Amino acid sequence: MLVIRIVHKTRAMHTTTNFLLANLAVSDVITVLVGPLCFASTLVGHLSDGFGRFACKFTVLNNIAIAVSSITLTVLAVERYHALLKPFNTGLRLKKENIKQAIALIWTLSILFCLPFFFLREWSETYSTCVGPVTLHMNQATKIYVVICFILSTYIPVAVLFYCYGSLIKGLYFTNTVCSEPNGQRRSEKKKLVFTFILATVVFVFGYAPSVLFYTVVASKGDEHITFNFYVVSFSVLL
Repeated sequence: MLVIRIVHKTRAMHTTTNFLLANLAVSDVITVLVGPLCFASTLVGHLSDGFGRFACKFTVLNNIAIAVSSITLTVLAVERYHALLKPFNTGLRLKKENIKQAIALIWTLSILFCLPFFFLREWSETYSTCVGPVTLHMNQATKIYVVICFILSTYIPVAVLFYCYGSLIKGLYFTNTVCSEPNGQRRSEKKKLVFTFILATVVFVFGYAPSVLFYTVVASKGDEHITFNFYVVSFSVLL
């Protein structure tokens, strides 16, 4: 909330990079507010089927927010990659004139990716939990959709993130082709900015990876016992 407030109120902070960071903060706020419903829906659903049905639909906002985070981090990585490694190639750089359109496109793509969640995710009185995408109870069509959605919104973006930041790390610390200008203060500021983006990306990937891997295995195998053990092992390794 502080990031959003500062970027909104401070004119000097009105840059393409800071607008993208504010957009990332918006998606994080939504995740923090809506995320608990994902867990509460199962617990309270035992007492109220009405709340369970509402929560199954409403938590699609959580999926949209996560998709927005993933795509925004990818856009940030690509933008920094071109700014630092290809500074003279301005055609692919975001500008103040088109940053609002870029953010609108990020949200539009995220909504389109996650819209089927709203229609396919239902409350099941039989299982007393949500069924459909990103649950333990998925039919074949839903499994295919989940795999395609993860490929487009997670696996491809993560590959782009690794490539962009891998290239930046190589240029910063090995070949010295990034931030090589004589102005030491400016070079230090650029390095700190890149480090901040890399840190945010690493936290997102490692925080979200167990869930994505878990439901990818569920969609591929469908064995609840195997996937549960896989989920526990994934979290143990990350912790």
